[in-house]
Amino acid sequence: MTQADILNLIDDELLLDNIKTELNKQHIVWTDHSGTENSINIHQTAINNNGVIAWWQYNEAGKEQVSIRLAERKVITWKPPVTTLEQPSFRDGSLYFYENYLIIKYKDKHYQRLFIFNIKTLQTEEIILNALTIQIKVIGNELFLGGLYHDEEFIKVTMYADRFEKENIDEAYLQQRNITFD
Repeated sequence: MTQADILNLIDDELLLDNIKTELNKQHIVWTDHSGTENSINIHQTAINNNGVIAWWQYNEAGKEQVSIRLAERKVITWKPPVTTLEQPSFRDGSLYFYENYLIIKYKDKHYQRLFIFNIKTLQTEEIILNALTIQIKVIGNELFLGGLYHDEEFIKVTMYADRFEKENIDEAYLQQRNITFD
């Protein structure tokens, strides 16, 4: 399924909620009941193998959220926490699925944050990485996280059906496994 197909599915979902949108090749845009503009960018969407769709919804008033449409057409919402009075910014962000885990990366005022959200248990955990910029690589059930600079931290998260495990790794480990960040 292409990103454009995902955007069309999200637009259909919003239409079912009686939200009148404008859809183009890159965005869905609409104005809510309070007159605030909301939008979804084509690159801020994800879908898993079971048809669960996730999207980052930008709101010009700073009330951004991640919406997740489960297979049974139930939509749940997760509000990204921010550590400042600033609003979160998804311009440097991304959404990834691995089975029942949604990996959410976004930028807070000064640094990037990464959360793993289990769509079955509705549990969320922040993965703290000593790095200003987080690089991500997903290989199978392994999530590799690394800073942009060699003096920053590297972490491997192994995701299982009912839990995930974190461990610190180093550049030598990544080189040994021939893992590079795109």
